[in-house]
Amino acid sequence: MDDKWFKQQQKKVGVTADEIANRMGRSRSIVSHIYTGRQKMSVEWAKAFADVLQVPLDEVLRRAGVLDEPQARAINPGFSDGDAVLWAGKKSEGERIDTIAAALGGGKPGIDVWQMNNDAMALDGLLAGDFLLADSHQSEMCRAGDVVVAQNYDWKTGSATTLIRRFEPPVLVAASIKPDDKRVLVVDGNNVVIKGKVIASWRV
Repeated sequence: MDDKWFKQQQKKVGVTADEIANRMGRSRSIVSHIYTGRQKMSVEWAKAFADVLQVPLDEVLRRAGVLDEPQARAINPGFSDGDAVLWAGKKSEGERIDTIAAALGGGKPGIDVWQMNNDAMALDGLLAGDFLLADSHQSEMCRAGDVVVAQNYDWKTGSATTLIRRFEPPVLVAASIKPDDKRVLVVDGNNVVIKGKVIASWRV
């Protein structure tokens, strides 16, 4: 259970544990028990957290330690589509990638390994298959020129697209030669949300 991440999300959207508990008609103590691991996160509770914290269901389940990444992706595949996916890895290369990530500052809660799906940032040197290390704790401290992991939400369909973009406040900009990637997206904290700052990248 990455309780630090949950508390950061609460702060980001300005909600309390009471408001999360109220969504389920339960007392605040249940939320505290979930954070401390005394009560397991159920799917019903995960839906309440996802709704109140304005984050994908698969991310709530993964951060709560209920599902691993492939299982979480299977529940809500739309949230994993886009420029990159959280690296689930193959056993044969897992140790190698973990070692590289740890050497670059990873291996800690809130610092995730992502793998590029496309060439949306090719002109900045990031190609399909490259690995990225993104720190979710720095999502609110990004500055002009930082490469970020973001989510572009479609509230009508309940889906989202993962984006790897350069942050040029207040917009996200691709570094691609493809015309479709050249549209800028305004970071509004609701439809387009920065989820983390890319702190390292490498190619295997």
